[in-house]
Amino acid sequence: MSKGMSVDTKGIEETLAMFEQLSDNAEAVMKQCVYKGAGKVADTMKEKVEALRTGSGKTRKELRYCYDYEKQALIDNLGIAPIKGGDNTNTKVGFDGYYDSRSGDKKPVPLLANSINAGTSFMKKQAFITSTKRASESACVEAMQKQLDKAIEKVQK
Repeated sequence: MSKGMSVDTKGIEETLAMFEQLSDNAEAVMKQCVYKGAGKVADTMKEKVEALRTGSGKTRKELRYCYDYEKQALIDNLGIAPIKGGDNTNTKVGFDGYYDSRSGDKKPVPLLANSINAGTSFMKKQAFITSTKRASESACVEAMQKQLDKAIEKVQK
């Protein structure tokens, strides 16, 4: 004959009430968490952009690094996209807008970022986007977890 297992249900009503309060504010809490995490990614991205090498090739055939004004365009146009809610709360950290090239043309900053990150026929590769992802992942998750813990603490009070 097997012995039955008893379950202590003291405090279950309070726990259920806390979960109901959290579910009522779930979308707002998730947006706050995602924003905190995206902030950490954006900070790391800015550090990586500021660390980019700049300069020019001595000859037309020599590969160059990005110019100072291109690096500044990346810093000025770095941002966090509006956070979308729903079933999957997410955002993106990246570049938006245009900058004036040396020839006077307006060029898209995201194209510049990809050119620097991957390299081109005239520009040396500096993989700052991929290194940002690796470098910021743990800080991002930690920031989101702290924000979620704060929201749970607030509900528990």
